[in-house]
Amino acid sequence: MKSYIFILLCSGFLLQGQAVEGPKNSPISILSTIERIKDRPDTVYTAFKKDWVDSLKLRLPCDNIPVPKRTMRLPNAPRNYRSGIHRGIDFFANWGTPVKAVADGIIIRADHNYEEIPPDFREGLLEKSARVGSTPSDIFNSILLGSAVFIDHGFDLVPGFRSITIYAHLSHIQDKLKPGTEVVRGEIIGKSGNTGMRESTLGSKAGSHLHWELILQKGSSEIYLGEGMPNPELYDMIYNIFEE
Repeated sequence: MKSYIFILLCSGFLLQGQAVEGPKNSPISILSTIERIKDRPDTVYTAFKKDWVDSLKLRLPCDNIPVPKRTMRLPNAPRNYRSGIHRGIDFFANWGTPVKAVADGIIIRADHNYEEIPPDFREGLLEKSARVGSTPSDIFNSILLGSAVFIDHGFDLVPGFRSITIYAHLSHIQDKLKPGTEVVRGEIIGKSGNTGMRESTLGSKAGSHLHWELILQKGSSEIYLGEGMPNPELYDMIYNIFEE
């Protein structure tokens, strides 16, 4: 009889202990919550929003060379030769024009040892782009940008995003620049050129200009300045961002 009572008492304690476990903290509930968080879709941006840069003010990368008005020199212009889309702004500066940082930041790439590729090899890569139907990132970043500088501006330049600016086709990069070097707004980082372009592979200085980009990163998204925006809204936004 005593054993029977003891078993009943233990059973009561066990039942009481189980009763403390609510629907929100049960193992099944916790696991389902974890699954919901894990499966929650990340925010993916497919178009640039003008209000992201309402308060953004950058200095022009080349003195006395304004934002171009021609659509083909602005973001979203087709680049049929590489089966791609233009992500940046082409400032048509003569060969050797000083290029300056548009804002304070830290160097994360400086191609001091860039070597131009043979023209036939470049053409072969463009043929591969055509077969792919877009410009592969390795071809774009390693070949077509030419000698380039990337600057990390952190999360303060455009609130909520990590901001990267790209300066491409350079003919010269300041010797002191290397990953980790801090630069300030208006500091000379290099000179304009045409590296990475067909003309450069042929030994010509024709077509020299600065290809400049602003890339925003958040979550799994990476979006360029003005992506998906039509003209003239695109030009007006970019024009208002830059100042001497």
